[in-house]
Amino acid sequence: MEKIEINLNDLMKSMSGGGIRDNFKQKSYSSERQQRNNNMPRETNKNINNKAASNFYVGAPYNFVEFTEKQYEYPEDLLPTHDCMKNELTSGEIEYEITAETPIFVDDGTVDHHFRKNENGKYCIPGSSVRGLIRNNVQILGFSSFEDDIDDYALMYRNVANGAEKDRYKNVLGSDQISIGINPKTKKNMVVSILKNVKAGYIRQEAGKYYIYHTSVDKINNKYEEMNYYIVSEKKIIKDYQIYKNQGKKDFQYDFFTQNNHLLQNTLESDFHKEIKHGKVHYIGIKNREYRPYYEPISYLMTGMKTITAVGNPEKYKRNGKQGFAISSGYMNEKKAVYIIPEIDEEKERIPIPTKDVEAFKVDIEKRKNTLNQFGGREFFDLPTDGKTKPVFYIELDGRLYFGFTPRLRLFYDHTVKDGLPENQRTGKLDFARAMFGYSNDQKSYKSRLSFSDAVVKKTVAESERSVNVILSEPKPTSYMDYLEQSNRKGTVTYNSNEFRLRGVKQYWLHQSAGENVGLNNNKNITSEIHALPEKTVFVGKVRFKNLTKQELGLLLWAMRLERDSQMNIGKAKAYGYGRIALNIKSAKKINLQSAYECMEKLDLSPFEDIAVDDEIMAYKIYMAKNQKLKTIEDSPRIRDFLAMKDSKKIPNKDAIRYMCLGNEYAKRTQPLPKVGDVIKKIK
Repeated sequence: MEKIEINLNDLMKSMSGGGIRDNFKQKSYSSERQQRNNNMPRETNKNINNKAASNFYVGAPYNFVEFTEKQYEYPEDLLPTHDCMKNELTSGEIEYEITAETPIFVDDGTVDHHFRKNENGKYCIPGSSVRGLIRNNVQILGFSSFEDDIDDYALMYRNVANGAEKDRYKNVLGSDQISIGINPKTKKNMVVSILKNVKAGYIRQEAGKYYIYHTSVDKINNKYEEMNYYIVSEKKIIKDYQIYKNQGKKDFQYDFFTQNNHLLQNTLESDFHKEIKHGKVHYIGIKNREYRPYYEPISYLMTGMKTITAVGNPEKYKRNGKQGFAISSGYMNEKKAVYIIPEIDEEKERIPIPTKDVEAFKVDIEKRKNTLNQFGGREFFDLPTDGKTKPVFYIELDGRLYFGFTPRLRLFYDHTVKDGLPENQRTGKLDFARAMFGYSNDQKSYKSRLSFSDAVVKKTVAESERSVNVILSEPKPTSYMDYLEQSNRKGTVTYNSNEFRLRGVKQYWLHQSAGENVGLNNNKNITSEIHALPEKTVFVGKVRFKNLTKQELGLLLWAMRLERDSQMNIGKAKAYGYGRIALNIKSAKKINLQSAYECMEKLDLSPFEDIAVDDEIMAYKIYMAKNQKLKTIEDSPRIRDFLAMKDSKKIPNKDAIRYMCLGNEYAKRTQPLPKVGDVIKKIK
């Protein structure tokens, strides 16, 4: 008997109330997802057989400086107090200039994305931004831990066709195919794809906690196992609507979907047409440009427990029908399904959602917020506010709870990001970064001895008259081929792998110039119009410090200046070359405590002495090289890679530090991101 497969999104008569003769295909297929964002990585296949794949470009606008193998331990008994200034320590201020070597953009946080201004209306780089930049440099150059900078949450993922976790994803969802009988016309077996482990329910926040409530229907059919929701085919709705119009009927059984223009992903005005692509049958509708994801209360009629025959507003079938919600998520190519969730059952025992999973879910939404703009924003995908209820899909399996707003859920990885931090980075011990910039934990806290003022524009300057479209995306640590060390052992390392290891500290490459209108076909839903300041714009700022040791002072100065030809990145759109800056120390002065506070005869209004910047930096380098048992500080691979990425004389060609194309490069890659040294070697 020839096996015929039907995709669940195309549905069958038993669930949608319609015929299935057009739903057959000789082989199963999965619709290609719309490729959304050329800087949004997708997971990759560990078993790509295409030998030519290794010849594709593999790269990114960023790379990683490895974590230190030996963390510097700051003697806690030498940590200065804040209540006095000591003669053996140094206090003073550093004045610096920042020169934009490429157009620079620091977001003001408004929807229009203008450059930030201070309270006096002058363009500025916030002191917090400068502080973050210098602190990162101190952590690297000071052999400090990054433990405080890595959140302890689990990332989330969804399967793609060639994902390394494809099989695992299918197993968690319970993806399976079951027979639903013999087609009476063709006499062939009919098979439907289902997600046996996915249930529908309702999520509600109560007193700051989240719970999942059951529906009035436990399951629709034993063959479908946990599945307790229904699927209505858009293909069926549209076909019946055209019959309704042509025959002049008085009532349309699915009139809920005709009440608003945004409820169907395909237009009502044209039926689906059949196409053969690569030997596979596809049914293609016409995309409804007004569609937005939604969940709406409805009433519906059924025949038995499986067949929905009508869907209307909540009042239409109130007397003789059932109540529930219709839900449809983000637009996907060839998607043809709307999900019907039976009404809530308040009497059944609710399911508490672990707080850590709630927080991880919120982080995932926040990191995807720009991507979700193409679906009308994040409102549909957000958790409900206190006291509110919305329909949800979920899985309970092997002690884990997964939840989301589409049956094909994003799943939590088994391990948190922090699980990949090397043990020597998780000691909790005091280091230079914590001692200088302050810290806070469950046991104690310590205030920073550094104060960063805003860096204010030196001369009057205007934003570029021409705005530029860029994708202001968040980092994507889910790209495990980039963010995780990939060993030579069999298989791809992911956040589900035991003993996985983070690759290191992320740093953006310097670019020769800033790109214009970079993004996915200038898609306004995922790109932002920014208003940058031009190159050669100069900002002036100060750093005030108190009670620094000699080593701390040298480290601070080095972290600000780096080497002779060094430059850095600041602001947004760094991946496209924006915000390459040169930081120049204009003056560094220390307070002469005797002149300032111990004068008996006259008051010294300027008790400052110049600091020999070069000498202080060299003294620190010698000290740290000895501490790390190195001949010179530059013998450390992490220091060498870091300084190489900041060398304005060694900027890689733009084609070597661009984002990969999703279709031909990222999806077919077999190799991890090349190391810093390998990229540097290819510079012409």
